[in-house]
Amino acid sequence: MRSFTIFAILLLSISTADAQTKTVIAGKPFRLDFAYSTNPDCATTGDVVIRVTSPPSNGSVAISKSSVSPNFPASNIRSACNARRVPGTIATYVARRGYTGPDTVSLEMIFPSGVHRQQTYYLMVR
Repeated sequence: MRSFTIFAILLLSISTADAQTKTVIAGKPFRLDFAYSTNPDCATTGDVVIRVTSPPSNGSVAISKSSVSPNFPASNIRSACNARRVPGTIATYVARRGYTGPDTVSLEMIFPSGVHRQQTYYLMVR
C-alpha cells in the first residue's frame, strides 16, 4: 500500500506539472501559447508544429503562423532576438458564443530539434 501511495503522488505531480490556469474574457480571442525556434542570429531553425490533443468542449482553438516576440532570458545567447519579431506558431482559443464557465484544452508542440512539449490549459471563461 505504501508504494502505491508514493506512486500516486508522483503521478499527480507529473500530470499537473505542465498545466496552466487562465481566465479568459468571453467572446475575445485568447492566445494560449506561441512557439518559435531560432538560431543565435535570430534566423528560424524551422517551423514549430502545434496540435490540439484534447479540444475544448465550449470553444475552439486556431493554430496559425505569425511573427512573435521571443522571450529569452538575458543569460541566453538568443536574448538579442527579444528586440525583434521572429517566425513562430500561435495557438488561440475563443469560447463558444454566449458561454461562461470552465473549459479545458491540451496542446502538443513539436520543435524542429525533436523536442516535444505537452501543455494543458484550464480556462475560466468570464
